[in-house]
This record gives sequence, C-alpha cells and structure tokens, in this order.
Amino acid sequence: MASGREYKNPLDQLKRSTTLFRQLLQIHRLHYLVESFVIFINQEFTLYQAPLDQPIILPTQVNRFLKDMDKTPSKLNDGHKKLSQKLISLHQPKNPFSATPAYEYSQVKKGCYCKTCKSFKVYIVTYHLVCDNCGGHEKIELAILRHGDEFRLLFPERKITTHSIYEWCQIALNEKTIRRVLKKNFTAFGNTRDTYYK
Repeated sequence: MASGREYKNPLDQLKRSTTLFRQLLQIHRLHYLVESFVIFINQEFTLYQAPLDQPIILPTQVNRFLKDMDKTPSKLNDGHKKLSQKLISLHQPKNPFSATPAYEYSQVKKGCYCKTCKSFKVYIVTYHLVCDNCGGHEKIELAILRHGDEFRLLFPERKITTHSIYEWCQIALNEKTIRRVLKKNFTAFGNTRDTYYK
C-alpha cells in the first residue's frame, strides 16, 4: 500500500464468509446455491490491477450488476420463506463475547501507565511521562486525556472532575495541571467547587 497501511484482503474475507454461510445452510439442511461478490460502492474508489477472474464489482459496475440481478427470473416459494425465517431466528444482535466482567471502582488498579508497554513504572520529567521500563515518552497532557477517556469508559456513571482524575492517575501531578488540561479539552459544568467536565 502506498499509504503504508495494511488492509485485510476482502477476497479472503469473502471466501471465509461464504464457507461459513454454506456450512450454516448445510447444518440446517437448506440447499441453496450461494454466489458471493466483493462490491465496492464508494464512487471515488479505484482498484488498480484488479484480477479479472475474481468476483469483484467495482463502483462503475454496480448499476449494471443490479440491473442484471433484476433481469434474472426468480420465484419465491415456501423454501425461501423458511430460509428467511431461519436466518432471522439465528441473528444475534448482541455479540455474546462482548460481555464484560463485573467490577467496582475500589477493585480496579489506579495509576498512570505507559501507553507503549503498559508498565506502571512511569515518572514525570518536565512536561512528559517517561517509562522506566521501555523508555517511552508521552506528553503529560495526552497522558491525562488518555487516562480520562479510560476513566469515562470504565465508569460512565461517575463524573469527570479534577479530583477524580487526580485520584485515578495517582502520580505526582498537581490538581492545577489536571484542571488546566480538562478545561482546555472538555466543557466545564457546575460552580467552582463542584465543577465537572464532559
């Protein structure tokens, strides 16, 4: 890739999805022909050196592809209804593997850690958080924001205040620095004593 970024090959993803879908149909004794395509819909997308022998539909080919599908004679029967009902019944809108374990604020380890190696062996040098383990550097402001985002994600019911982030980071930072960073990057609500940020 010219950008230096690596992307998953959509043809590999298509092959895997097609195989899994065919297996699903076999398990439920539903015998249908499965045709699969990679369809690129972004009008500004260009695929150089696209292989001609692969099921790829480029943006300029989408309209013709849809018209050809419309021309294909088809008649829906009870088997198709059974197929659609089966697929609907198997649909899982919630990922069963996304459940997070129960935890409480008092149980979670607090403190700043290195963004690179995740070590808690960090200290402050001027305006940077420095890792004693890997030597990684991070600007204090970015470290405060990173830990603030983590706090918000883990405890959405708790308000982000200067004191809560000070307590969460547990490092030799003064609350004045934390307040300045929060004020600069969030919207403040409440009066001076009870200010919280969103």
